[in-house]
Amino acid sequence: MARYTTAYSAFVTRLDEVETLQRFAAGKEQADPIALRNEINALCRGSIVLLCGHLEAYVKDLGEVALESMTVKNVPRNNVSSRLYYYVSKGLLDDIQNTSDPERVADKVFAFIQSDLAYWSKTGPFPQPIQTARFNMGFANPAFIKIKRYFNRFGYAEYQHDLARRLRADYLPTINMVDHLVDTRNKIAHGDPAASKTPGEVATMMSITRLFCGSTDAVFATWWRTRFCAIR
Repeated sequence: MARYTTAYSAFVTRLDEVETLQRFAAGKEQADPIALRNEINALCRGSIVLLCGHLEAYVKDLGEVALESMTVKNVPRNNVSSRLYYYVSKGLLDDIQNTSDPERVADKVFAFIQSDLAYWSKTGPFPQPIQTARFNMGFANPAFIKIKRYFNRFGYAEYQHDLARRLRADYLPTINMVDHLVDTRNKIAHGDPAASKTPGEVATMMSITRLFCGSTDAVFATWWRTRFCAIR
């Protein structure tokens, strides 16, 4: 059994580009922190945006690995949470819910039946791969509460408890850093010129984000193996 999922391995690979920017910023800081402050600032801001994007991509990738395993390994659906079914068909179901005209509602129900009815059973494996783009719809800006809600789509209500038990004393500093990363990234995206970090602070953000993702990988993969099948 591999130590990590392919989603986490891809995340670690993508961290290389963040580390490259951080190293360039650190080198310029050593050379002349005053004269090169604008370049240092730009490199650090870019590092933060990339790091946040890679965190979001990791969470989605982990979900996709899990969903793909259900069809690849013919996992029976008897243990599948009803929440997962909702997110499998969320776009179509929300479209029906938001329609009031009876004829249009009926047309949308027919469209749902034609497109997704095969998914909706509690017996046997899923007959076709789940559309992960639809399942992941609405997940962005990966603050901790949003990541927690994302895993709840699978029925994994114990995620926060399992993560806290694994990280122990590092739990609060880790989730606080995740939230701080997302908050800083949002400020940068909205043009806040004061939203930046030093090269040393970026390195700390990278280290803690990697710890968060590695720990998340471990607890989610363990839960998924217990409930469905191995994904690492």
